[in-house]
Amino acid sequence: MPLVLWVATAAFIVYGTTIPFHFVPDAGVAAQHLDTFRTSAVRMFGEGHHVSGPDFISNVWLFAPFGCFGVWALRRPRSPALRAVILTVLGCILSGGVEALQLFTTDRVSSISDIIGNTAGTAIGAVGGIALRTTAATLLNTGAASGLIQSPAFYPFLASLVLLFAGAWEPFNPTLDVGSVVSKLRTLRHDPVQFSPLSDEGVSLMQHLIFSAALFVWLKEMRVRTAATVVAIGGVIAAVALEGSQIIIESRMPGLWDAAVGAIGALVGVPLGLAYSKRPYSPIWPVALITATVVAAMMQQLNPFMLVTNPRPFQWMPFLNYYEYTTAQTVSHSAELLLTYLPLGFGLALATWGTRSRWMFPLGAAFAIAVPVEYLQRFIGGHFPDVTDIAMSVAGSWIGAWTATRGWRLFAADVRVISSHPEVASSKARRPVMPAPDLPR
Repeated sequence: MPLVLWVATAAFIVYGTTIPFHFVPDAGVAAQHLDTFRTSAVRMFGEGHHVSGPDFISNVWLFAPFGCFGVWALRRPRSPALRAVILTVLGCILSGGVEALQLFTTDRVSSISDIIGNTAGTAIGAVGGIALRTTAATLLNTGAASGLIQSPAFYPFLASLVLLFAGAWEPFNPTLDVGSVVSKLRTLRHDPVQFSPLSDEGVSLMQHLIFSAALFVWLKEMRVRTAATVVAIGGVIAAVALEGSQIIIESRMPGLWDAAVGAIGALVGVPLGLAYSKRPYSPIWPVALITATVVAAMMQQLNPFMLVTNPRPFQWMPFLNYYEYTTAQTVSHSAELLLTYLPLGFGLALATWGTRSRWMFPLGAAFAIAVPVEYLQRFIGGHFPDVTDIAMSVAGSWIGAWTATRGWRLFAADVRVISSHPEVASSKARRPVMPAPDLPR
């Protein structure tokens, strides 16, 4: 999975930085662009010159996943620091390569600041990937010693927790700008509700619902008697806290309306978790998951539900429509699609028997939902039907299916290794462990 994501990120960088592919085989054009590149490099290091902050940050965020996935994908060298250095060099080479390609385009401008921002983004992503892996290993060891992660229900809960945080923080562009935070606080003072036309409420409701249901099942397996009360209170607190944390997310605006939607989802998840713990293999769950995904996708992709007289043409070139938006907007839209369909892939993969069916059913269901929703965008104002959105939707379901199959097996293997350590096996805090479920094979 990390290798696939790393290669896909590199391909996306090359594709996204050269689209719409207006190349000209003219040495004169390349020479003119190269002269502009040299001039900008001299000015950049000159006195009084300032680099565009938004452009620089966009370049950092564009290459950060390349560094993060790369440090996870590379197995050699063993030293994490050395892998980070290698990834940084590779990021610099990749950035230089795409900037060189842009010399032969008519609508792209090569810049030394882009190379610096891209290289810095790779380094930040690599260091972040190392820190994330180290932190995860520490948490796994602590959880194993306390007997909290051996429960079969812990992994779905962990996946739902990651989904919840990702949904609240995408497009992952935190800001330390005091002025931006103060501006949001003033806006909240005048309008604390922040109600807007329905869009991502269905996705948010589903994410909080799945989180509280998974938490309830896990606590029941851990024999927590007041599981329902803990989940209800904890779910509401999580909804309010995550909404409040958006005050430092540059592209997000917190509000009481979104917090209330999350809180409702958390409360509804409690009885659903109870019902699932009693009948986990009921066919009603896949049907309910598909229905919830359809509703959430339509709310998100078809708002503001305003019909147009002239249907828009379907865009068959991937990411061409995204070219008109900023990096943050592109990341946000892509993340929304991935997170909308990820639960579908996870749930259908677990509910399906057979190795091939565990992949075909989630991908087929995502395709069957995304195609008509995207087609309907031809008739809705403010939307542009795009083959890219269909691909991102199917990719989200694929990531969910991988998480429920290969990802779960890798996690279970790590837990078995950690639990076999003498200091963990002899821990007095360790609780009785329920038998492992029939994990996807």
